Parts: sequence; structure tokens; C-alpha cells
Amino acid sequence: MTPLKNIIIATTAVLALGAVSGVAQAQPGRYYDYGRQDHLSTGYVDSLDWKIRNAARQGRIDWGEARDLQNQLNQVKPLAYRYQTGQARQWEVNRLERTVDRIDREVRY
Repeated sequence: MTPLKNIIIATTAVLALGAVSGVAQAQPGRYYDYGRQDHLSTGYVDSLDWKIRNAARQGRIDWGEARDLQNQLNQVKPLAYRYQTGQARQWEVNRLERTVDRIDREVRY
């Protein structure tokens, strides 16, 4: 092979590896879904604490139900972090989503 061919082949290989590496780094997480980010993020899940207490204070739910919802929320808080960092498995995402949706329905105005 001529030296020019060697340079072209080496350059092409480096560029191809760089492109594959860039694409792999751009993937934020296995189950990360931008459309649901706000709904399942740790910030939103943490805000449900206030919504539960506020609904109980306003009499929309009783305090026993508020405690039950608080316990359910505390069980899925670690899943919100795992979801946000892209470490959650699909069943964890499903559980988090079901719990957050259920709490949202209960404390809605």
C-alpha cells in the first residue's frame, strides 16, 4: 500500500470511531423519555409531598389517606432518581409512573 492510502484508511477509521463514540455519549439513559421528564423527575416527585399535605389541610382527603399516599410516595422516590439518571429498569419506570399518576389523581383540585 502506498503511504497516502495508509493515511486515508487511518483517518477514516479514527473519524468513524469518533462518530460512534459521540452517538453513544449523546444517549442520556436507557429509559429516559423527554416527554415524561417533568412528570417523573425527582423535583416533581418531591413536590407531591406538598400537594398531599395541602390536600389534607384543605379537607380534600383525610389525614389517614394522606399518610398512606405519603408512604407510597416515599417508596418510589429512589425510583425517580434512578429514572432521572437513566438507571431505572422498565418495570421501575412503570411503577413510578403508576404511583405518581395515582397520587396526582387523589390530590387534584
